[in-house]
Amino acid sequence: MAFERTTGYLFSRQRNAFRALVSAEATRDTSSRSGGMRFRPMSRTIASFVVCVMGCGCGCASAPEPRDYASNNMKAVLSPECPDVSGLYEGRVRQIVEGYGPGVLPFTDEIFHAENIEVAQAMRAGYRRDADGRRIAPDTTAFQKNIDGNYMVATYYGTSELGSFRTKFGNGVKISCEAGVISWVTPEQSSRSEYGPNYFFSGRSVRLDSNGDILFTTWTHMSYHMALLWLPMGAGTDKTVYRYKRLRSASDH
Repeated sequence: MAFERTTGYLFSRQRNAFRALVSAEATRDTSSRSGGMRFRPMSRTIASFVVCVMGCGCGCASAPEPRDYASNNMKAVLSPECPDVSGLYEGRVRQIVEGYGPGVLPFTDEIFHAENIEVAQAMRAGYRRDADGRRIAPDTTAFQKNIDGNYMVATYYGTSELGSFRTKFGNGVKISCEAGVISWVTPEQSSRSEYGPNYFFSGRSVRLDSNGDILFTTWTHMSYHMALLWLPMGAGTDKTVYRYKRLRSASDH
């Protein structure tokens, strides 16, 4: 009982200390790329993690399955294993297939990284806002795959184009294309609490379902360790899957 009380106390302190760090990193990382896209509040994120403790016999949540991430992003996006999402889609999330949505759901044009962040932000600055000042998603978003494997993205209210930008993955992420799924991960980050080192990294993936809709997955993996011999204290992966409805494929006329 003393061991259970001690580990419970350690985990509660560990989680509370880690919430602010990961929340700040997630908000900084996504808002800089997508003009306001955020992960869910970390209180819900941490609550969804499965924590294992040494000696308790519980199952441990594991990191996402490793993939063969390429060292050259320019070559990776040209792989025939990558999906081609060219087509016209609704401008907002149609359904949360798995997990819990954040306070602000990612618009369709926020799925891929923009090559020029300023151009993407200028386009999004023209989005309409409701009475409470919240952005109103474009009616539709179009993707057109370029010869280099990246995309041209354009958004519309009705038939009026709001703007467009090119996508491109930066050197800070690693890409994998396997069986029609493109995945990318950020470098592992670390911090240190009073109990020991902690590590976390995040990733995203895109694929098409049987209806041609985009399934966009975001996840974050976290692991905790004790200072003594770096013994693992627990780990967990938080994942959300969004569906964006396709209205027309690139081959439709």
